[in-house]
Amino acid sequence: MIRKLFSITFLLAAVLVSCSKSDSPKVYPDGNGQAANPVKRPHGNPVGTAVVKTIGPAGGSIQSADGAIGVQVPAGALNAAVSFSIQQVENTLEGSKGKAFRLLPEGAEFLKPVTITYAYGEQEMKGTIPDALYLAYQNQDGYHYLASQTELDEQTNKLTVQTTHFSDWTVAELMMVVADTNQVKPGGAANLRLKWQLGSLLAPLTQDQPIGDLVDYDGYVSKVSWTLSSGKGHIQPDGIGCVYKAPGQVPAENPAVVSVSVPFTQYNNKRKSLAILLTSIYTVPDEYFILREDGMTTINNPFADGESSLRMEVDSFFYVTTSFQSGSDILITIPGGVAGGGSYPYGTGDKLAYVDFSNINSVDDTYISEKQNCETCDIVYSGGHVKITKFAAEIGDYMEGEFTAEVWLLGHYSPPKKNLSGKFRVKRTV
Repeated sequence: MIRKLFSITFLLAAVLVSCSKSDSPKVYPDGNGQAANPVKRPHGNPVGTAVVKTIGPAGGSIQSADGAIGVQVPAGALNAAVSFSIQQVENTLEGSKGKAFRLLPEGAEFLKPVTITYAYGEQEMKGTIPDALYLAYQNQDGYHYLASQTELDEQTNKLTVQTTHFSDWTVAELMMVVADTNQVKPGGAANLRLKWQLGSLLAPLTQDQPIGDLVDYDGYVSKVSWTLSSGKGHIQPDGIGCVYKAPGQVPAENPAVVSVSVPFTQYNNKRKSLAILLTSIYTVPDEYFILREDGMTTINNPFADGESSLRMEVDSFFYVTTSFQSGSDILITIPGGVAGGGSYPYGTGDKLAYVDFSNINSVDDTYISEKQNCETCDIVYSGGHVKITKFAAEIGDYMEGEFTAEVWLLGHYSPPKKNLSGKFRVKRTV
């Protein structure tokens, strides 16, 4: 049966805090006398190639290759020309789902604050909402701090903050719902829990907060309220936790959406006083492909006889292919020579992934994970990656994975694009 699944909507309000550099962790108690326990974490290893640019007293800007983060240097912030660089690094902040970047030179002295801008997207939004997102930096000793003067622009999906120091920067989600799974079999269950990372969201903060472990929410627990907002199944709320139980068969209305509301003290007129977080739980068979296309979610379409359209083929590569209720097909090509899974960027080659996304109703409606902006321009490959979380080494094993990609219309220069992401589980039959 054809099903149209829609994207998750998140509404939350959090709290405004402020920004200053600190070399050693401090503890700030909350309204209940609780405190954040600072956690020292390793610095992430470099990912890919750094972007380097020289900026002088006249000012200028630099941004990462994927456009996720940028730095604006105002005129008069420097006395002399300085070589800046932005290097993506592994994100070591627990709970953070965004990318992390090393901004150099770390010891640069700015006469005026520079502005850091981070463009958040679907990945950062999983389990939380925009008002819970703040920029965070990691000092030389390995402690993360909340950049509490972070400004949020929901119209452009950007976070900005002014700073006078460089270091490793990423996104911190102050509060989120953590689910042990977002896909359950018919009759199965998913466990959801309300978490946060700071020791205080209950009292006004006047300094940057150290970020501790991702721990159970312990604020206004008695006012936490869970609801099954849409879909089939039922829930069993229990304070900051909730169990979702799926129906006995895959329902036409899929996914189910579980919401939790949490009250907050209102600190300023930019923040609301109630947080509402929504989490989607899919009831799926053993094999599935959940696709998100430009914010709209759908699952793979069965054939007329009820057999799944999801297939996996193997030669020197792994090929995962399926069709969707929208009339679209997708083919993901994954390197087959590396056992045990892994994460693969896009390109053409033995260790690179490729995406082909087409509409069966139009031969001219094919999008691929590469583009060429002009006849003499170099080929540009999609950002994102295909991540294999479970490897199908033998026939009968299941391959599990997830991916994010930009895909561009085939046959055009500077073509229009689509943003794709998804998860899949498919049995290897050959």
